[in-house]
Amino acid sequence: MLKAGYSFIFTCKETSHGWLAETVANAGMEEWTRREWKGKNHLVYRCRWVNGVPLRYEEREQDELLVNYFEMSIWNEEKGKRTFFNSLVTNKRITAENVKHLADCGRARWKIENEHNNVLKNHGYNLKHNFGHGENHASEVFCVLNLLAFLFHTILGLCDEDYRRTRASERRLDEFFNILRTALRLALHESWRDFMWYATGYDGVPPE
Repeated sequence: MLKAGYSFIFTCKETSHGWLAETVANAGMEEWTRREWKGKNHLVYRCRWVNGVPLRYEEREQDELLVNYFEMSIWNEEKGKRTFFNSLVTNKRITAENVKHLADCGRARWKIENEHNNVLKNHGYNLKHNFGHGENHASEVFCVLNLLAFLFHTILGLCDEDYRRTRASERRLDEFFNILRTALRLALHESWRDFMWYATGYDGVPPE
């Protein structure tokens, strides 16, 4: 990453980087804490960090790759337990002003994995199917169509009130798709709004 000119924020677990974990445990770490009300619970965000620690043991000092280590934990006060923990390394210098932002960036990798890759595989898009059809480019075409569908559904979820209302009528995404398919089979629809309201189960004329 560094040779290519990029910065990085990578997860760094104790199980995979034992020497670094021991080094950090014996270092004087700085700390940042914030308490927030989230509607149902008070959450306490705690970040700890230390700059300029070797990623791994090297016999020659000039071979050492120095990184900046930080960890983030979230405590639920009402439940009295820790609900999240992660430890990461970066080449960005860590300060009290940017540590929460860096931690949020590190968590975004999990968010992408869970809300993008996992959805495409397990929640109605069937991307785990290898689409091994045809002899030329069928696999790539089906994959791109899946990604386009996911993109437009995301845009509709952000911008279209009728779509959001219909989507809220069903908890599971794959069942939501089944409802849309059934609505298309059972009736012709004069407009997008008519289609969305029909799928919601409303059998009258949608309001203007």
